[in-house]
Amino acid sequence: MRISSLILIVFVHLLSGLSFADELINKEFNMLQSMADESEKGADGRVIVGDDPDWLFLRSELSHVAKGRFWNKNWKDVSVAGEDPLPIFLSLNEKLKSLGVQFIYVPVPPKVSIYPDKFTKKVSSKDKIINAVPFLNKLRMGGIKVIDIEPMLIKERRSNGSQSYCMTDSHPSPWTCELIAEQIAQVISGSDWADDFAKKSKLKFVRSEPLKLSIRGDLIPDESRDDWKAESLEVVRAGIRSEVGIDAVSPDDSTSPVIVLGDSHTLIFHEGGDMLMTRAGTVDHLQEKVGFKVFLAASRGSSSQALRQIYKGPEFWKGKKVLVWISSVRELTQERRWLKLPRLPR
Repeated sequence: MRISSLILIVFVHLLSGLSFADELINKEFNMLQSMADESEKGADGRVIVGDDPDWLFLRSELSHVAKGRFWNKNWKDVSVAGEDPLPIFLSLNEKLKSLGVQFIYVPVPPKVSIYPDKFTKKVSSKDKIINAVPFLNKLRMGGIKVIDIEPMLIKERRSNGSQSYCMTDSHPSPWTCELIAEQIAQVISGSDWADDFAKKSKLKFVRSEPLKLSIRGDLIPDESRDDWKAESLEVVRAGIRSEVGIDAVSPDDSTSPVIVLGDSHTLIFHEGGDMLMTRAGTVDHLQEKVGFKVFLAASRGSSSQALRQIYKGPEFWKGKKVLVWISSVRELTQERRWLKLPRLPR
């Protein structure tokens, strides 16, 4: 497929690190974007098969990576929405600060950043891929707490070999969902308000023993789904004990001090159905680790659009302490329309 070879050209140049040629990236990206738009008209336009045929990659994620140092470029050229999301994040942070709410941002890195060798045999797992650290540092300088899990995923792959992404799905594995929950809980746990809310909670959270889960992910073309070999993942569930196992605890407490806002990365292994499982997503594990229910505001297509679910009055914001925004890092360039948040109470 021509689009795959063009992405590979751009991608290999990205691997040269800080000295790669932006001129080449820009030239190839223009051609890539044009052909990607045409490819989307086909049934499998959103999917790119890696050199390892068992590994499938999301085209829009590869398009994001192909843009290189997007934060140094004209946002009208590198962003689908045509605007820099930094002012939007910083504005939201200022509004949250006025309410006494801490803003935590968790960008989920591209699969190809952790498994470049599965995408192309021309690189190894030790090759460094351009990441968004300079942009994330701008968020940090603006007062936002950023949890960057990419270094942890890379280190874990090299040391213990844990599978952090699904081979056939556009989302991380259950192991990574629990890692994200653990990192958020480390920020939250130990504070007086978190301890108090956990003590008031009547729920006794537990974890299951590791289970084996077979999946066929959302990147498998429909015409190949029945014949595609299922991948096996290890998964741990979290909830409250029942007579038949572990029951789910819905993250719907509007009085909770913690809001989790995000895209489908907050729903995978939590919502069931095409989200593959229940009781094993990031919010399930987060609730178990902090000891109380959270309030989930999620949108499958765009974390920005999930902001609509927290257009609430003053009563909703009473006692709120943390807003955690979890989303794919590709949204920084692939988001179609950033939703502003003008309705937070003053």
